[in-house]
Amino acid sequence: MATLERSVTPQRKPLPGDQLHVIGHGPAVLLEAVLSGSDIAAYKVRYPDGTQDSVAPDQALICEKKDRSASRMSQGSGCDSQGLGQDRSERNDRAEPLMQRGVSGSSQPPLSASPRGPRQLEYLGRAFDDERRSIATPSATFSLVATMVGGGVLSLPFAMSQCGLVLGTGCLMLSAVGSAWTLSMLVDCARATGRDSFELVGHAAYGEFSRKGTIALVFIICWLTKIAYFVLLTDLMVPVAELCVPALQSLTPAAVRRVVVCVAAVLLSPMCFKSSLSSLRFMCFASVGSVIVVGCVVGLRAIENFGIGHQIQVQMPNHTNRVVEVSPSYNLWPADWAKALYVFPTFGVSFLCHFNALPTHQELARPTRSRMRRVILVTLTLTSLIYLFVSVCGYLFAGCYTCGNVLLNFSSDDSLITVARAALSLVLMLNFPLICQPCRNALFRLLNGAGCLKAAEPPHQESQQDSSGSFSMEIVATSDPQLALSPESREPSREPPREPREPREPAVGLTRSRTPPASPPQAQAQVHVYLRQDTRGGRGQPSGPDTNAVQVFDTFLPKEEAMQQGALEPTKLQRIVMTTLLLGTSLLVSCVMRSIMVVWAVIGSTVSFLIAFILPAMFWYKVVGPTARPWRRHMALALVAFCTVCLGPAATA
Repeated sequence: MATLERSVTPQRKPLPGDQLHVIGHGPAVLLEAVLSGSDIAAYKVRYPDGTQDSVAPDQALICEKKDRSASRMSQGSGCDSQGLGQDRSERNDRAEPLMQRGVSGSSQPPLSASPRGPRQLEYLGRAFDDERRSIATPSATFSLVATMVGGGVLSLPFAMSQCGLVLGTGCLMLSAVGSAWTLSMLVDCARATGRDSFELVGHAAYGEFSRKGTIALVFIICWLTKIAYFVLLTDLMVPVAELCVPALQSLTPAAVRRVVVCVAAVLLSPMCFKSSLSSLRFMCFASVGSVIVVGCVVGLRAIENFGIGHQIQVQMPNHTNRVVEVSPSYNLWPADWAKALYVFPTFGVSFLCHFNALPTHQELARPTRSRMRRVILVTLTLTSLIYLFVSVCGYLFAGCYTCGNVLLNFSSDDSLITVARAALSLVLMLNFPLICQPCRNALFRLLNGAGCLKAAEPPHQESQQDSSGSFSMEIVATSDPQLALSPESREPSREPPREPREPREPAVGLTRSRTPPASPPQAQAQVHVYLRQDTRGGRGQPSGPDTNAVQVFDTFLPKEEAMQQGALEPTKLQRIVMTTLLLGTSLLVSCVMRSIMVVWAVIGSTVSFLIAFILPAMFWYKVVGPTARPWRRHMALALVAFCTVCLGPAATA
């Protein structure tokens, strides 16, 4: 455990509302100073859970309010163990209690503590050099790519046909840039608070209401995605089923679709009832592989028929098929702007992987800022190239007759397309449980938070983060008996400072300890604190085997109850009932859907915009914004305003 030394660099006097870090206890807000003569004997602070405490000045790292003109004049690190000047005028001014400077001394100021710590520090829910951080940069990139690409890529050619080649490409690239920006915002929020899931970042920003709202949004988007998967499975499997079972051709198209989707639901339902899906952890490889196969087949057919008239198949609203002649003419701009507005959300939902970004950050080995930034950049670049290729080739093949599922434009007797349909159908069926599990978990947390369900006793073991976006807090242990106490009863550590690492000097006013060995998982969620300069990475930073062990500045147990709720699990009976309910409702709704574009439009124009763009920007503005440059705060607000304006017309189109 690290201790603090008095800084020799003059800093401004601390004021009520200043954010600080208390050694052994984490972030807090300064309420007042307890004076002993003319010196400050203690700080009265409030923690994020609302509890208050008095701490010694040498145990509190106070962060300056973000003032660009003042920070440029200061030569210090921006934070100080006491934040006190040394001249006489400052000492006389300091004799007045902080409660009476800038606020009314007659009543307690309405100050609330934020889980965000000082800007100089970074908070990781899992230690920087934890042995469970085993994912390399290429693996992390591939995992996020697999989260984004899937059945939704089949609808991008239709969106391109409605927007035209120029506007469609622009919307696709704009969505990619916006997604990369908001993913970086989420990572910034996680590193400023120690939260490792989307819901807990929301809790850090706006409290319990935001956490429950985020869980509700995850539930809605997962449930709608299940409906979309059922519709896609029906579109893909009907031609294959009619080839395998010719007797189905005697039924009406609607009856065939119902039979096929019910059979698919029966086949995949056993996996949906399982509590653990670790056996499907490698499905991301099959998912990306099947999309690449589909893209190659669509590209091959587009090249063969480019510039010449040819016949394609079109599915009518009553699910009957007809053959039409396509002329080689293509639009650069929308022929109907209302239809372009209708398909615009499809581009936004295509890059949705935001509730998987933080678990990936949690698993990434040596998670420096530059490394995570590189993962996000490469992920969005590769995904954009795949999407652009499939959408342009699909539009060039089918022209203005492009269906919401581009594979419906191909004849059922096309052998290559049949192979692509079968492969993608199998992948969607195996991916379906990976969507069902986070949907069920989100529903359980909502019902448990409302008092409708009681959780089972959580096992004391490491909680796994599956690739479907099921968010859970990591459980770690400590050998220090002091850390095993509850946060309310634990006193700040009084250990003497350990010897700092020789090659690098600590920042002004700080002394760090060597990194403790990674601990095995146990029963308490811990947050590990590091100096920002040590975890930045990039050019100018040391590299090599000696840099793998980054020194820990502090470690503490979070006080908020929300941080300890990730291990809650439903009972077996609850899991069966909720899974049956979710499967039944999504299956019934999918039977009345005429087109997959209806589902994508609903997802894209509602929860997708909220999860992918609006909420990350709002979380960042509340958590990181107070210490960011003004132009960055203005840009975040502009993004929220732009997406809100686009949300209304897109939802009503």
